[in-house]
Amino acid sequence: MRPPDFEYELAEDVQGAVSALAQGESVMAIAGGQSLIPLLRLRIARPSRVVDIGRVPGLTGISVSDESTELGALVTTADVAASDDISRSNPLWTEAARVIADPLVRNLGTVGGNLAHADPLNDLPAALVASRGEVLAEGPNGVRTIASDDLFVSPFTTSLEPGELITRLIVPGSPSGAYEKLKRAAADYGVVAVAVQLDIGDGGDIRSAGVSLSGTSAVAPRSNRAEQTLVGTNGGDDVIEGAALAAAEDADLAADERGSIRYKRAVVGALAARALRRAIARGNG
Repeated sequence: MRPPDFEYELAEDVQGAVSALAQGESVMAIAGGQSLIPLLRLRIARPSRVVDIGRVPGLTGISVSDESTELGALVTTADVAASDDISRSNPLWTEAARVIADPLVRNLGTVGGNLAHADPLNDLPAALVASRGEVLAEGPNGVRTIASDDLFVSPFTTSLEPGELITRLIVPGSPSGAYEKLKRAAADYGVVAVAVQLDIGDGGDIRSAGVSLSGTSAVAPRSNRAEQTLVGTNGGDDVIEGAALAAAEDADLAADERGSIRYKRAVVGALAARALRRAIARGNG
């Protein structure tokens, strides 16, 4: 299907992109285009203007330390998947990036675009929530920091204000993370997925826990009950099974061509247990 007519503008810098995006609610940004182009072709999205931010300087780069991983908004998911530094410091993000769609999408799709699209079936929103990361957004009123729990409002809707653009992601570093996903084919959306990030002390006790899901009715919901089950324990088998059951029971799921609610709930439980065991094993060396 032919996309609707729209004006095209190539942004030269962040300020120019922000100024163009602030011209109206029907103005949209494009970088890798892996989310927006299909919506244009199906005429689900009908922007009056599309602002190309793909060449804006200062929105790339990966910086990794023991404390955090920082990603420019234009870093591709393929870059995240291939980074040895991220794999060592934040394996949750490596594993999430590696199962996004197929190589073509990963080579073009950007981390900022993945998050801004706010698709309940996308992988990086769950990784952001589980790791309690935050994004920096620049807009007409300057730069502000948005916590992961405040970014996603509803499917395909974020708390970004008109004219605001995600410029950077900051994720706390932790080797105690894992991502598990079930999908039917390489290029298909997942049935469900589970993101886990833990902070494990020297004695093996879990000091904090992040558990979030993909493939539910909401965007990257946090499983508070699963997190509470884990904190203050050493992550034994009974604890893992209890946390996995809590994540499965609390998941807001819908039946579709990928499976019934009962089936998906069982898959969430199995994936959560698997991700937790791997995250705990990593945290314990």
